[in-house]
Amino acid sequence: MSLHPTITFTRYRGHAVETAPAVEPLTADELRAYLVETEAALPDSEANDYIKEARNLIEEMTGLALITQEWRMALDAWPYLRGEWWSGVREGSIAELHGKPAQVILPRYPLQAIDSVTVYDTDGTGTTVTVASVFDVDTYQKPGRMALKSGATWPVAMREINAIEIVYTAGFGDTDTAVPPVLKRAVKQIAAYLYTHKGDDCGADDALAAAGSLLDAYRVKRL
Repeated sequence: MSLHPTITFTRYRGHAVETAPAVEPLTADELRAYLVETEAALPDSEANDYIKEARNLIEEMTGLALITQEWRMALDAWPYLRGEWWSGVREGSIAELHGKPAQVILPRYPLQAIDSVTVYDTDGTGTTVTVASVFDVDTYQKPGRMALKSGATWPVAMREINAIEIVYTAGFGDTDTAVPPVLKRAVKQIAAYLYTHKGDDCGADDALAAAGSLLDAYRVKRL
């Protein structure tokens, strides 16, 4: 008899912006001052494009949400914690063979709030879950997470794909002043890099090179 890991379920995770940031972490004037450029040489529309591109690049590479934004995440099934099981076992509870429902990690951080959770049945009919009654939400961890409250029942999701939809809000705040200065500086450096290398065939790694050390403190390290 040998010890085996439990059955592994592949859990597809769709993730898309529901509501984009209303402002950017840097103004056109701030970028021009950093570059020592005039408005004629770098108009607002062009400067704002570089700033937005820099923010998107940082957010995609780190998982951060610099300015308040809303995201929608879709899961095929709830994640499970899995223990090991002995070969020869043919009977047992679903929890013993498959695992127990685990925490749900929200990819973009810092997490502000879980706005809604909807589960779908086999016919595609959605049921809205009362988040405060069913889940404990942790906005302290980075990334944020939610877990089933003690005594609550895990919502049943029956649709074959995208059976669960979670809408959540993440970000440091609604204004550029809420963004930590070191991250604003990283946006400034990358936007400046993109401006001074416009037309060059530069990739994300090149653009992040100068600001990489600034971002390290905010990256989630996984062992």
